[in-house]
Amino acid sequence: MKQKLLLVVTLLVLLSTVVAACSPSASTTDTTKEPPFVIGVSNVSVANSFRVQMIEEITYYGEQHPDMIKEVIVTDAGGDANKQISDIEDLVTRQVDVLLVAPASDTALTPAVEQAIAAGIPVIVFNSDMQSDKVAARALPPYREWARLTADWLGKTMNGKGNVIALRGIAGLAAEADEWAGVEEALKSYPDINIICTEYADWAYDKAKTAVANCLANHPDVHGVLAIGDAMTWAAAESLKDQGYDVTQIPMIGIGGSNGFLKYWQANGLNAYVIADPTDIGVTALNAALDLLQDKPVQANLAPSQYDIYSSNLEEFVKPDLPDSAWVGSGLPDDVLKQLLNK
Repeated sequence: MKQKLLLVVTLLVLLSTVVAACSPSASTTDTTKEPPFVIGVSNVSVANSFRVQMIEEITYYGEQHPDMIKEVIVTDAGGDANKQISDIEDLVTRQVDVLLVAPASDTALTPAVEQAIAAGIPVIVFNSDMQSDKVAARALPPYREWARLTADWLGKTMNGKGNVIALRGIAGLAAEADEWAGVEEALKSYPDINIICTEYADWAYDKAKTAVANCLANHPDVHGVLAIGDAMTWAAAESLKDQGYDVTQIPMIGIGGSNGFLKYWQANGLNAYVIADPTDIGVTALNAALDLLQDKPVQANLAPSQYDIYSSNLEEFVKPDLPDSAWVGSGLPDDVLKQLLNK
């Protein structure tokens, strides 16, 4: 009897072992998603040609890689943080695989973004930053360092002395404060450079035109232009030239890389240094997202390629056949850019 009981127990143990070996377990199940993926993009706005081109970079890349990307769903908040919160909630409902966010605010979107992450959707922030330690990665231009580099070039080119007009971005924005911190860091090495007037011109051509006219009315002795944004650099150069200044002898800086300014620079022989703000920053974020979804390592902080434009290499970057609204640092073919920007 004991032998029969022992035999039954042994058979039961063997059977349970076979069943366990054939059943999936938490430790062996592959949870990595398989392509193609659905990409959600929550964008603050397409209010200017830079942002139009930046978003087109992402959608075009998706079209060129159907094996990896099933669909790119882009929402536009029109500059409204509340609308962007609603957009993010909608993208979560649509069960995108990953979410790319170019935020309208560094704080207002935090709850919505973290709710998306809690729902199992990883988030990558690009173009501008927001407050959250839960996002998977950030793809952001190093504006402070770019401002420091360009301001240092200006100081050297002016031989460490002279009067400059300073044109700043939008007061109160983190990116603007970052840029100005870089300027101040660089100018510590040039105590004999005097900022004779400072104006917030919102990185905008028209506002910079007014700001420079006001500066020149009260401070006509100008030896340099410190503009952190090349739309403002362009406006300053035009204003100075219109008032009879020799713009070939007044060093200027900027960040941007718009084709219109590059054309003006080339046509008028400016002495300038610009670091391009590439529109393919969204593709940098997108590639990181694809790696993330495939369980590949992703850096927490990603930076775009840096394009340094001087008078000596300007010809490499200016594109006479493209509209003024085109930007340096694009992965889009010229024919696509023409079609996009001539709409």
